[in-house]
Amino acid sequence: MEYKDIIAELQKKIYRPIYILHGEEPYYIDKVSDYIEQNILTEDEKSFNQTIVYGKDTSAEGINSIAKRYPMMSDYQVVIVKEAQNVKDLADLKYYAENPLKSTILVICHKYKKIDAKLSFIKLVEKNGCVLKSDKVADYKLSQWIVDFLSAQKISYDHDIPPLLADYIGNDLQRISNEIDKLKESIPGLKKITKDIVEQNIGISKNYNDFELMDAFGKRDVEKIFRILKVYSSNPKDNPPQRTIPLLFNYFKSLFLMYYMPGKSDAEIASVLRLNPYIVSINYRPAQRNYTAMKLFQIISIIREYDMKTKGVNSGATSPTELMRELAIKILA
Repeated sequence: MEYKDIIAELQKKIYRPIYILHGEEPYYIDKVSDYIEQNILTEDEKSFNQTIVYGKDTSAEGINSIAKRYPMMSDYQVVIVKEAQNVKDLADLKYYAENPLKSTILVICHKYKKIDAKLSFIKLVEKNGCVLKSDKVADYKLSQWIVDFLSAQKISYDHDIPPLLADYIGNDLQRISNEIDKLKESIPGLKKITKDIVEQNIGISKNYNDFELMDAFGKRDVEKIFRILKVYSSNPKDNPPQRTIPLLFNYFKSLFLMYYMPGKSDAEIASVLRLNPYIVSINYRPAQRNYTAMKLFQIISIIREYDMKTKGVNSGATSPTELMRELAIKILA
């Protein structure tokens, strides 16, 4: 099942006897687990009927023993197993999953990796309970995830806010959610997120970040490029080349691919590059006009070379700061 479908069921008080929440993305696992922990039982019922255990401290037998208890003065008992990836014999819960107690809501939170879908345990829970596979959001989908997240909260935004947040925060859904929550707390009645709001409250400079650097390369704005790199050099820990170079690589690769796409409309290009059509229109098309296909091919090769150098391959004594300056000079040559 999808996260939103599970939450919709829970809100309607439709409960499954077993929930397996597993996968590489902890955000949705926590959201479902937290909802169950906070909303199924009343505060009085929780005293006797809500049990939280941790994987390193329990076993399949221990979980089975707790799950087979009957609730006291309540219709349900809730049993939440956090960090279930540390339960060594988790697959043995298949014996409980064959005939789970309907008055028990057992929640298995298995973070950072998937449970083997071939296990009979999973198949039984798919039949008798609910399985949520929480996958990481791909980098190219992260901006759209932010768009959907803000839209669900009825918050509008400047068009470049989603890619700016995705670039600065990276693929950490919980942190993105937390930062937006902080904005809402700092600005009661927040209706729109602007660059100024982000700079003042999150600490992302609206002028000095990887998104602005890519835009500057697209416009061949030499002064801005070296101004951003100078700011980066003053704070290398927060602006490592290992983060910036892959973004530049993907940016220039996308500009190169645009030359050879059969479809030429913004929508067709956006579909192939997995971008918002608006970003294609205002950023990628103007940038492409500043670079020939041959030059872009050369740039991609240069970026590969400097990616290796920033990792210590054939870099000599050259500092990461100087390597980034060299890379910029060769891109603009």
